[in-house]
Amino acid sequence: MVGIFNLWVFYLGGYIIAYSIQTWANRKRGEPFDDPEFLFAGKKVVAGALTWIIGGFIVSIFTPVNFGILFYIGLSISIAGMAIGVMALYSFAHNSGLTTTRIHRYSRNPIYLGWAIFFLGLTLIGWSNSIWSLIFLLYFFITIPYLHWTTLLEEEFLTKKYGESYQTYLRETPRYFGLPKD
Repeated sequence: MVGIFNLWVFYLGGYIIAYSIQTWANRKRGEPFDDPEFLFAGKKVVAGALTWIIGGFIVSIFTPVNFGILFYIGLSISIAGMAIGVMALYSFAHNSGLTTTRIHRYSRNPIYLGWAIFFLGLTLIGWSNSIWSLIFLLYFFITIPYLHWTTLLEEEFLTKKYGESYQTYLRETPRYFGLPKD
């Protein structure tokens, strides 16, 4: 059943926060950190992103929030995911070109990592005996390969764009999270 206390409030809230900080980061940087050439290459990235965002929002409209212990655990995990994304956008805002400092020293893809953690938290926030909770869990399980697919496409694009400097970055920095190899 659709309601104000369903998961969509947290889902939409996360996107509003992310979009606001992304807008700030792009202004501070003076250029978008998302490469338009990558986003619109073959239109499959944009189509995938729109399907993923809209699909998740629709499911979240019907997913009730569980205000038990899983709510607080999930909320903490979602906040941690958003914090990782915010750190990545902050790093982008203070760099131009290939960003390899701050959080990007420990993850080549901290925004994708942050989104995955954010959605894990949302899955826990909305976990109940509702069929919509199971559908959101399925959405979460689809999100992980979708984010990985996008990561692989982006790495291929950035290799072409930055050449050897990106190849060095690939060798020295973990894809999702870990200690640098240098």
